[in-house]
Amino acid sequence: MGLRFSVERVEPGVYKVTAFEGDAAVSWLYIIDVWLHYGASNVLAGGIAGVYTPREHRGKGFSAATLRYTIEWMREQGYPLSALFGIFEYYHRFGYATFMGEHTVTLSLRNASRAEAGELEWEVSEDQGYYRSEIAQLYESVNALWPGTGVRDPTSWSGFRKGVSWEHPAKPLVVKEGGKLVAYAALERWPSPEELLIAEVGAEGHSASLYKSLLKILYKIALEERKSYIKVHLPPDHPFLRVARSYGCTVESFYPWSGGGMARVIRLKELLESIKGELQLRTIGVKGALTLRVGSDVETLKVNDGLVEVVEGCEADSIIELDPGSAAQLILGYMGAEEVAADSKGRRLLSTLFNREEPYVWQPDRW
Repeated sequence: MGLRFSVERVEPGVYKVTAFEGDAAVSWLYIIDVWLHYGASNVLAGGIAGVYTPREHRGKGFSAATLRYTIEWMREQGYPLSALFGIFEYYHRFGYATFMGEHTVTLSLRNASRAEAGELEWEVSEDQGYYRSEIAQLYESVNALWPGTGVRDPTSWSGFRKGVSWEHPAKPLVVKEGGKLVAYAALERWPSPEELLIAEVGAEGHSASLYKSLLKILYKIALEERKSYIKVHLPPDHPFLRVARSYGCTVESFYPWSGGGMARVIRLKELLESIKGELQLRTIGVKGALTLRVGSDVETLKVNDGLVEVVEGCEADSIIELDPGSAAQLILGYMGAEEVAADSKGRRLLSTLFNREEPYVWQPDRW
């Protein structure tokens, strides 16, 4: 008996894809509409979450069939991109490739105690949505730098629905100056006894002095809770890390071959159109054209001094052929042109269009 599939809209922006064998639901997953930053542009991704097959139906290929159906459904719906946070060495079979690493900075309390900064007002709340509008506004002002960071609408963002752990929301630490929010952190609710675990940090203008104040506050909290060290999840080029380095810290990065944050292109034209605003800023003073071929999608990018045109079909001498995962790695900045394009022809323009960067999704925004 073959499988049949249904797609149910659970709530706005959330869909459940279910595989049935006869009347029995044998596998399912969820698609969550996720908006991601891309410099001056935002791009919609179909976030894959909640992939599950009941134990009695495992080992029969139902999950794989459901994911393949889901990719085709997203393509029919016009999704530019799909992304997920997955187990190791599985999702590459479906065209997904790692697009970000995992990074932490750890400070002993001895080192953190060296932070000297002015005294600011601060408090930690048990309410995950405490100061949510103000945090979202501050977040939006400092996070377009990293491709992949989630877009937070200050009018609708509900707060830190998770920390590093999936099981419970994070606790907001808010730092104020003259009654105005100037910095914040998302504290893990129940970390291990030894660590003060931080899922996210941010400060107005990425001010070094504010990050020093934030570190000083984190030290006070850790000392009061008898922790041994402070551990922060963050991008590897984040300004907070530069502050932490001045006091002594350990930095750890992990880049999985297949697993963690992964992405693939679904529809190339829609993806390029979504990010065209950013590409135009990158190509001021540049002229040229190249063609990208990703599966059956063939699109030509024509560049003329900050004007970028996306033209369907092959209309350039330089042709770059990529699989859906490598294309996502290139466009998001995880891999450079020299790493994904075997042919050197067109690499210069490719490098100008798609900068080598450090894509990142903060822990509380993961799905």
